[in-house]
Amino acid sequence: MKKKRIRIVFLTIGLLAMLLAAGCGRRSKESLENELAYRQLGINKMNEGDYEGAVEMFQNALDQSLAVIEDLEIDICYYKAVAQYKGGDVEGAFATYNALIEYDKKNADALYLRGTLYLQEGDSENALKDYEGALEQDTRNIALYNKIAENLNGAGLTEDAGEILNQALAVEERDAADYREKGYTYYLLGQYDSARTYLDRAIEQKDTEAVFYLAKVCEAQGDTEEANQLYETYVESHSDDTETLNALGLARLSEGSYDQALTFFQKALEQESPVNEQELRRNEIIALEYLQDFAQAKEKMETYLADYPDDEAAVREYEFLQSR
Repeated sequence: MKKKRIRIVFLTIGLLAMLLAAGCGRRSKESLENELAYRQLGINKMNEGDYEGAVEMFQNALDQSLAVIEDLEIDICYYKAVAQYKGGDVEGAFATYNALIEYDKKNADALYLRGTLYLQEGDSENALKDYEGALEQDTRNIALYNKIAENLNGAGLTEDAGEILNQALAVEERDAADYREKGYTYYLLGQYDSARTYLDRAIEQKDTEAVFYLAKVCEAQGDTEEANQLYETYVESHSDDTETLNALGLARLSEGSYDQALTFFQKALEQESPVNEQELRRNEIIALEYLQDFAQAKEKMETYLADYPDDEAAVREYEFLQSR
Protein backbone atom coordinates (compact mmCIF):
# COMPACT_ATOMS: atom_id res chain seq x y z
CA MET A 1 0.00 0.00 0.00
CA LYS A 2 2.87 2.33 0.86
CA LYS A 3 4.49 1.75 -2.52
CA LYS A 4 1.25 2.61 -4.27
CA ARG A 5 0.92 5.85 -2.30
CA ILE A 6 4.46 6.80 -3.22
CA ARG A 7 3.64 6.08 -6.86
CA ILE A 8 0.51 8.23 -6.72
CA VAL A 9 2.43 11.15 -5.20
CA PHE A 10 5.17 10.70 -7.80
CA LEU A 11 2.62 10.73 -10.58
CA THR A 12 1.12 13.92 -9.19
CA ILE A 13 4.53 15.57 -9.09
CA GLY A 14 4.97 14.32 -12.64
CA LEU A 15 1.65 15.97 -13.44
CA LEU A 16 3.06 19.26 -12.19
CA ALA A 17 5.98 18.93 -14.57
CA MET A 18 3.54 18.14 -17.33
CA LEU A 19 1.42 21.15 -16.42
CA LEU A 20 4.42 23.44 -16.62
CA ALA A 21 5.14 22.05 -20.07
CA ALA A 22 1.60 22.75 -21.27
CA GLY A 23 1.24 23.23 -24.96
CA CYS A 24 4.27 21.12 -25.88
CA GLY A 25 2.26 18.19 -27.20
CA ARG A 26 -0.41 17.70 -29.83
CA ARG A 27 -3.30 15.49 -28.84
CA SER A 28 -4.83 13.24 -31.46
CA LYS A 29 -8.51 12.47 -31.77
CA GLU A 30 -7.80 8.94 -30.55
CA SER A 31 -5.95 10.12 -27.43
CA LEU A 32 -8.81 12.52 -26.62
CA GLU A 33 -11.33 9.71 -26.94
CA ASN A 34 -9.17 7.52 -24.69
CA GLU A 35 -8.84 10.33 -22.17
CA LEU A 36 -12.61 10.80 -22.02
CA ALA A 37 -13.11 7.04 -21.73
CA TYR A 38 -10.65 6.74 -18.83
CA ARG A 39 -12.29 9.74 -17.16
CA GLN A 40 -15.69 8.04 -17.32
CA LEU A 41 -14.20 4.79 -16.00
CA GLY A 42 -12.79 6.77 -13.09
CA ILE A 43 -16.17 8.31 -12.34
CA ASN A 44 -17.79 4.86 -12.52
CA LYS A 45 -15.27 3.45 -10.06
CA MET A 46 -15.88 6.37 -7.70
CA ASN A 47 -19.60 5.62 -7.79
CA GLU A 48 -18.78 2.01 -6.93
CA GLY A 49 -16.62 3.07 -4.00
CA ASP A 50 -13.41 1.83 -5.65
CA TYR A 51 -11.36 4.97 -5.03
CA GLU A 52 -7.97 3.42 -5.63
CA GLY A 53 -9.18 2.14 -8.99
CA ALA A 54 -10.66 5.57 -9.74
CA VAL A 55 -7.31 7.27 -9.08
CA GLU A 56 -5.64 4.85 -11.48
CA MET A 57 -8.22 5.56 -14.21
CA PHE A 58 -7.93 9.33 -13.76
CA GLN A 59 -4.16 9.09 -13.98
CA ASN A 60 -4.51 6.98 -17.14
CA ALA A 61 -6.74 9.73 -18.53
CA LEU A 62 -4.13 12.38 -17.77
CA ASP A 63 -1.46 10.24 -19.41
CA GLN A 64 -3.41 10.51 -22.68
CA SER A 65 -3.22 14.31 -22.79
CA LEU A 66 0.34 14.46 -24.19
CA ALA A 67 1.13 17.62 -22.17
CA VAL A 68 -1.86 19.49 -23.56
CA ILE A 69 -3.53 21.19 -20.59
CA GLU A 70 -7.06 22.45 -21.06
CA ASP A 71 -10.25 22.51 -19.01
CA LEU A 72 -10.65 18.74 -19.42
CA GLU A 73 -7.33 17.97 -17.74
CA ILE A 74 -8.04 20.38 -14.89
CA ASP A 75 -11.44 18.74 -14.42
CA ILE A 76 -9.84 15.29 -14.25
CA CYS A 77 -7.38 16.55 -11.64
CA TYR A 78 -10.29 17.70 -9.47
CA TYR A 79 -11.89 14.26 -9.73
CA LYS A 80 -8.57 12.61 -8.96
CA ALA A 81 -8.06 14.66 -5.80
CA VAL A 82 -11.54 13.72 -4.52
CA ALA A 83 -10.89 10.04 -5.22
CA GLN A 84 -7.54 10.25 -3.46
CA TYR A 85 -9.08 11.83 -0.38
CA LYS A 86 -12.04 9.43 -0.22
CA GLY A 87 -9.61 6.53 -0.64
CA GLY A 88 -7.61 7.68 2.37
CA ASP A 89 -4.69 9.17 0.45
CA VAL A 90 -4.84 12.63 1.99
CA GLU A 91 -1.22 13.31 1.06
CA GLY A 92 -1.95 12.50 -2.57
CA ALA A 93 -5.01 14.78 -2.60
CA PHE A 94 -2.95 17.67 -1.25
CA ALA A 95 -0.26 16.97 -3.85
CA THR A 96 -2.82 17.15 -6.66
CA TYR A 97 -4.25 20.44 -5.42
CA ASN A 98 -0.71 21.77 -4.93
CA ALA A 99 0.07 20.89 -8.55
CA LEU A 100 -3.02 22.73 -9.77
CA ILE A 101 -2.13 25.81 -7.74
CA GLU A 102 1.50 25.71 -8.88
CA TYR A 103 0.25 25.64 -12.46
CA ASP A 104 -2.14 28.56 -11.89
CA LYS A 105 -1.69 30.47 -8.65
CA LYS A 106 -4.88 32.42 -9.41
CA ASN A 107 -7.02 29.28 -9.53
CA ALA A 108 -9.73 30.19 -7.01
CA ASP A 109 -11.40 26.78 -7.32
CA ALA A 110 -8.23 24.89 -6.42
CA LEU A 111 -7.51 27.23 -3.52
CA TYR A 112 -11.06 26.77 -2.24
CA LEU A 113 -10.87 22.99 -2.52
CA ARG A 114 -7.46 22.77 -0.86
CA GLY A 115 -8.75 25.04 1.90
CA THR A 116 -11.71 22.73 2.39
CA LEU A 117 -9.34 19.77 2.59
CA TYR A 118 -7.30 21.59 5.24
CA LEU A 119 -10.52 22.28 7.16
CA GLN A 120 -11.56 18.63 7.00
CA GLU A 121 -8.15 17.69 8.38
CA GLY A 122 -8.55 20.11 11.28
CA ASP A 123 -6.05 22.70 10.03
CA SER A 124 -8.20 25.82 10.27
CA GLU A 125 -5.25 28.20 9.98
CA ASN A 126 -4.23 27.00 6.50
CA ALA A 127 -7.88 26.58 5.54
CA LEU A 128 -8.56 30.25 6.24
CA LYS A 129 -5.44 31.26 4.29
CA ASP A 130 -6.58 29.33 1.23
CA TYR A 131 -10.14 30.62 1.56
CA GLU A 132 -8.82 34.18 1.71
CA GLY A 133 -6.65 33.47 -1.32
CA ALA A 134 -9.64 32.10 -3.25
CA LEU A 135 -11.72 35.18 -2.46
CA GLU A 136 -8.87 37.49 -3.47
CA GLN A 137 -8.95 35.87 -6.90
CA ASP A 138 -12.74 35.86 -7.21
CA THR A 139 -13.92 38.86 -5.22
CA ARG A 140 -17.35 39.15 -6.84
CA ASN A 141 -18.37 35.50 -6.45
CA ILE A 142 -21.03 35.71 -3.74
CA ALA A 143 -21.67 31.97 -4.02
CA LEU A 144 -18.04 31.34 -3.07
CA TYR A 145 -18.41 33.46 0.08
CA ASN A 146 -21.53 31.46 0.97
CA LYS A 147 -19.87 28.06 0.42
CA ILE A 148 -16.89 29.06 2.54
CA ALA A 149 -19.18 30.34 5.31
CA GLU A 150 -21.17 27.10 5.28
CA ASN A 151 -17.96 25.09 5.60
CA LEU A 152 -16.72 27.24 8.46
CA ASN A 153 -20.05 26.99 10.26
CA GLY A 154 -19.91 23.23 9.87
CA ALA A 155 -16.47 23.24 11.51
CA GLY A 156 -17.72 25.34 14.42
CA LEU A 157 -15.91 28.49 13.24
CA THR A 158 -19.04 30.61 13.40
CA GLU A 159 -17.25 33.91 14.03
CA ASP A 160 -15.07 33.46 10.94
CA ALA A 161 -18.15 32.43 8.96
CA GLY A 162 -19.96 35.57 10.02
CA GLU A 163 -17.05 37.73 8.85
CA ILE A 164 -17.11 36.03 5.44
CA LEU A 165 -20.85 36.56 5.12
CA ASN A 166 -20.54 40.23 5.99
CA GLN A 167 -17.92 40.53 3.25
CA ALA A 168 -20.42 38.99 0.85
CA LEU A 169 -22.99 41.63 1.73
CA ALA A 170 -20.58 44.29 0.53
CA VAL A 171 -20.50 42.85 -3.00
CA GLU A 172 -22.68 44.83 -5.39
CA GLU A 173 -25.37 42.85 -7.21
CA ARG A 174 -25.29 42.94 -11.00
CA ASP A 175 -27.64 40.18 -12.11
CA ALA A 176 -30.25 37.68 -10.96
CA ALA A 177 -27.63 35.20 -9.77
CA ASP A 178 -26.13 37.86 -7.51
CA TYR A 179 -29.54 38.63 -6.01
CA ARG A 180 -30.13 34.92 -5.46
CA GLU A 181 -26.79 34.40 -3.74
CA LYS A 182 -27.15 37.58 -1.69
CA GLY A 183 -30.54 36.27 -0.57
CA TYR A 184 -28.87 33.06 0.52
CA THR A 185 -26.24 35.08 2.39
CA TYR A 186 -29.01 36.70 4.40
CA TYR A 187 -30.56 33.25 4.95
CA LEU A 188 -27.27 31.98 6.40
CA LEU A 189 -27.19 35.04 8.67
CA GLY A 190 -30.72 34.25 9.84
CA GLN A 191 -32.10 37.51 8.40
CA TYR A 192 -35.06 35.92 6.65
CA ASP A 193 -37.01 39.03 5.66
CA SER A 194 -33.99 40.42 3.82
CA ALA A 195 -33.42 36.99 2.31
CA ARG A 196 -36.96 36.97 0.90
CA THR A 197 -36.50 40.44 -0.58
CA TYR A 198 -33.42 39.44 -2.55
CA LEU A 199 -34.74 36.03 -3.57
CA ASP A 200 -38.01 37.55 -4.79
CA ARG A 201 -35.95 39.97 -6.88
CA ALA A 202 -34.05 37.06 -8.42
CA ILE A 203 -37.25 35.13 -9.14
CA GLU A 204 -38.71 38.21 -10.82
CA GLN A 205 -35.73 37.98 -13.18
CA LYS A 206 -36.59 34.31 -13.97
CA ASP A 207 -33.87 32.78 -11.79
CA THR A 208 -35.28 29.33 -11.00
CA GLU A 209 -32.43 28.47 -8.60
CA ALA A 210 -33.74 31.14 -6.26
CA VAL A 211 -36.95 29.12 -5.82
CA PHE A 212 -34.99 26.45 -3.98
CA TYR A 213 -33.43 28.96 -1.60
CA LEU A 214 -36.78 30.63 -0.99
CA ALA A 215 -38.16 27.23 0.00
CA LYS A 216 -35.38 26.95 2.59
CA VAL A 217 -36.31 30.37 3.95
CA CYS A 218 -39.94 29.29 4.24
CA GLU A 219 -38.87 26.15 6.10
CA ALA A 220 -36.76 28.21 8.49
CA GLN A 221 -39.78 30.44 9.17
CA GLY A 222 -42.01 27.44 9.83
CA ASP A 223 -44.12 27.74 6.68
CA THR A 224 -43.89 24.08 5.66
CA GLU A 225 -46.80 24.21 3.20
CA GLU A 226 -45.31 27.01 1.11
CA ALA A 227 -41.86 25.42 1.35
CA ASN A 228 -43.16 22.13 -0.06
CA GLN A 229 -44.92 23.93 -2.92
CA LEU A 230 -41.73 25.77 -3.78
CA TYR A 231 -39.70 22.57 -3.65
CA GLU A 232 -42.14 20.92 -6.05
CA THR A 233 -41.85 23.91 -8.39
CA TYR A 234 -38.06 23.69 -8.25
CA VAL A 235 -37.98 19.97 -8.97
CA GLU A 236 -40.20 20.39 -12.04
CA SER A 237 -37.42 22.36 -13.74
CA HIS A 238 -34.41 20.65 -12.10
CA SER A 239 -35.17 16.95 -12.29
CA ASP A 240 -31.52 16.25 -13.21
CA ASP A 241 -30.14 17.76 -9.99
CA THR A 242 -29.79 14.45 -8.16
CA GLU A 243 -27.91 15.82 -5.15
CA THR A 244 -30.65 18.35 -4.44
CA LEU A 245 -33.33 15.72 -4.97
CA ASN A 246 -31.53 13.50 -2.47
CA ALA A 247 -31.34 16.35 0.04
CA LEU A 248 -35.04 17.05 -0.42
CA GLY A 249 -35.83 13.37 0.08
CA LEU A 250 -33.85 13.27 3.31
CA ALA A 251 -35.63 16.40 4.53
CA ARG A 252 -38.99 14.80 3.84
CA LEU A 253 -37.89 11.63 5.66
CA SER A 254 -36.96 13.65 8.74
CA GLU A 255 -40.41 15.25 8.88
CA GLY A 256 -42.25 11.97 8.26
CA SER A 257 -43.39 12.64 4.69
CA TYR A 258 -42.29 9.23 3.46
CA ASP A 259 -44.30 9.17 0.22
CA GLN A 260 -42.82 12.47 -0.87
CA ALA A 261 -39.34 11.37 0.18
CA LEU A 262 -39.64 8.24 -1.95
CA THR A 263 -40.78 10.35 -4.91
CA PHE A 264 -37.67 12.53 -4.67
CA PHE A 265 -35.30 9.55 -4.42
CA GLN A 266 -36.91 7.73 -7.34
CA LYS A 267 -37.03 10.86 -9.50
CA ALA A 268 -33.28 11.22 -8.97
CA LEU A 269 -32.68 7.57 -9.82
CA GLU A 270 -34.52 8.05 -13.12
CA GLN A 271 -31.60 10.20 -14.29
CA GLU A 272 -28.82 8.61 -16.30
CA SER A 273 -25.82 7.60 -14.13
CA PRO A 274 -26.45 9.86 -11.10
CA VAL A 275 -23.18 10.61 -9.30
CA ASN A 276 -24.76 9.70 -5.95
CA GLU A 277 -26.51 6.54 -7.15
CA GLN A 278 -25.45 4.33 -4.24
CA GLU A 279 -26.73 6.79 -1.64
CA LEU A 280 -29.96 7.31 -3.56
CA ARG A 281 -30.62 3.58 -3.81
CA ARG A 282 -29.95 3.13 -0.10
CA ASN A 283 -32.28 5.99 0.79
CA GLU A 284 -34.98 4.63 -1.51
CA ILE A 285 -34.90 1.39 0.47
CA ILE A 286 -35.12 3.29 3.77
CA ALA A 287 -38.17 5.19 2.51
CA LEU A 288 -39.83 1.93 1.47
CA GLU A 289 -39.18 0.51 4.93
CA TYR A 290 -40.79 3.55 6.56
CA LEU A 291 -43.78 2.99 4.28
CA GLN A 292 -43.77 -0.65 5.45
CA ASP A 293 -43.41 -1.89 1.89
CA PHE A 294 -41.00 -4.58 3.04
CA ALA A 295 -41.44 -6.82 0.00
CA GLN A 296 -40.24 -4.14 -2.40
CA ALA A 297 -37.55 -2.99 0.04
CA LYS A 298 -36.22 -6.57 0.26
CA GLU A 299 -36.20 -6.93 -3.52
CA LYS A 300 -34.32 -3.66 -4.01
CA MET A 301 -31.90 -4.52 -1.21
CA GLU A 302 -30.98 -7.75 -2.97
CA THR A 303 -29.99 -5.91 -6.15
CA TYR A 304 -28.29 -3.20 -4.07
CA LEU A 305 -26.09 -5.76 -2.29
CA ALA A 306 -25.25 -7.40 -5.60
CA ASP A 307 -23.76 -4.07 -6.68
CA TYR A 308 -22.38 -2.97 -3.28
CA PRO A 309 -21.51 -6.16 -1.35
CA ASP A 310 -19.13 -4.34 1.03
CA ASP A 311 -21.88 -2.25 2.64
CA GLU A 312 -21.98 -4.01 6.02
CA ALA A 313 -24.85 -1.89 7.34
CA ALA A 314 -26.93 -2.90 4.31
CA VAL A 315 -26.09 -6.58 4.92
CA ARG A 316 -27.45 -6.29 8.46
CA GLU A 317 -30.51 -4.45 7.19
CA TYR A 318 -31.14 -7.22 4.68
CA GLU A 319 -31.17 -9.75 7.51
CA PHE A 320 -33.92 -7.67 9.14
CA LEU A 321 -35.91 -7.50 5.91
CA GLN A 322 -35.74 -11.27 5.51
CA SER A 323 -37.52 -11.62 8.83
CA ARG A 324 -40.42 -9.37 7.85
